[in-house]
Amino acid sequence: MSVINRLVVLLPGFEHMPVEAHHRRFLREAAKTAPVYDMALREDGALKISSAEDTVSVGEFRLQTTGPNWSAQTDFVLYGLGDINLFYASRNPIARILSGIIALIDFIITGTFFRFIATSWRYALFFLYPLVIMGAILGLAFGAGGIVWQFSREAMAPLAISVIVALALLVLAARRMHFLLLMDDWTFARDMARDRRPDITAKLRYVIADAANRISRAPATTEVVVAAHSMGAICALQILDKALQKNSSRRYGLLTVGSSLLKIALHPAAEALRSSVEKVARSRTLWVDAQSLTDPMNFYKSNPVRDLNISDAESPVLVRVRFRNQLCDETYKAIKHNFFRVHRQFVYGVEKRSAYSWHAILCGPECFSDIATSGGLAGGCTAHVASSIKIPETATV
Repeated sequence: MSVINRLVVLLPGFEHMPVEAHHRRFLREAAKTAPVYDMALREDGALKISSAEDTVSVGEFRLQTTGPNWSAQTDFVLYGLGDINLFYASRNPIARILSGIIALIDFIITGTFFRFIATSWRYALFFLYPLVIMGAILGLAFGAGGIVWQFSREAMAPLAISVIVALALLVLAARRMHFLLLMDDWTFARDMARDRRPDITAKLRYVIADAANRISRAPATTEVVVAAHSMGAICALQILDKALQKNSSRRYGLLTVGSSLLKIALHPAAEALRSSVEKVARSRTLWVDAQSLTDPMNFYKSNPVRDLNISDAESPVLVRVRFRNQLCDETYKAIKHNFFRVHRQFVYGVEKRSAYSWHAILCGPECFSDIATSGGLAGGCTAHVASSIKIPETATV
């Protein structure tokens, strides 16, 4: 019987969820996935949460999984990056909108938006989404005011109607289209690229240092995987950069899904992040990057090593994921028009077996090196490997 011991550093995306909620979601979706991959899963002990002043919450839990002739014990360290999102979300709506507008303008005048077009035109459309929302709100508000003006020549009546319509549409956009979250997201991206918020940077540095220390203490026989969704990839590359400074000979695993790494790394001011990507790409780290055409919030068909012009480095294994082939028709139809839900599908459970599953990769019987070598989980047929890596040896990690 094969026995796997694994340490997974979990880095969520930019969404305001506490560690407890992320933990519940992981267990719920893992339980959905387990029978699809012939796994039996149970949690060993309760979630342990620690936090210190001016840092983020950290959750620790352990899962035991078993199957035919194998067992795996996976220790998870989950970082509450939602604490950072809360800082941006707690501001008043006017500040959130104005800072978001400034960030969007920054990404345009620095040429970053045009790099998005060259790298992944679908992501460039996502960049325009909040601008389209703002344009629609202003257009409809002024249109409503113009209609009132036709019946009342008093200046205050059209103005009042325009303001009321604009506020109503803004509330609707915030609730239904996540407009304010989008503005926070772009503000955060600008702050990270330009290192404008020492308080936020300090929180991230704590995460990076703490995760690197935990990785360095992992036994040599333990497989180490840093797994990141969406904006969590920004932390993931810096964590591994730090871990490599402590031990560059060890082979680490890096799993990025629905990654927003290039959102910041393509900004000319993000030199430190690009340096981390370069160091990781030139190391022995095995990097798997899962992308999906259906998700407008990831850089589909991108290659971080190629697109950042990093030479003499190994490209990640690019796995193309089709959510339609992982889900029943009814489930897929229910989520396909909600692009935030589609974006989260990377970390949700699946109903059909394929070459990609967040939970089967992180909890299952296959070593990460085998997954990277074959371009996905064994027996899967829906993921497409866009690039390959050459592994001279499979090191025990």
